Amino acid sequence: MTPARISEKRTPVEVEINGNHYVGHYRVVNGSVIAYVGDECVFASYDMNTPEAVAWWLISDICRKQQKREKRPRSR
Repeated sequence: MTPARISEKRTPVEVEINGNHYVGHYRVVNGSVIAYVGDECVFASYDMNTPEAVAWWLISDICRKQQKREKRPRSR
């Protein structure tokens, strides 16, 4: 039985979207990347891609969602 690949340290990733800088973190657990930005957490397997690339994609997706929430007018 092979030992599980687990990274307990969180690696920071900086993403720039429309001139705004965001910083998220990720870690690798058993073939999956877990990405964190603020209170949000998402995960995906990295199969044939590098964990760094998958983390960047996940973090940029979270940041885009946050931008859309900030731009959306609040209903009364």
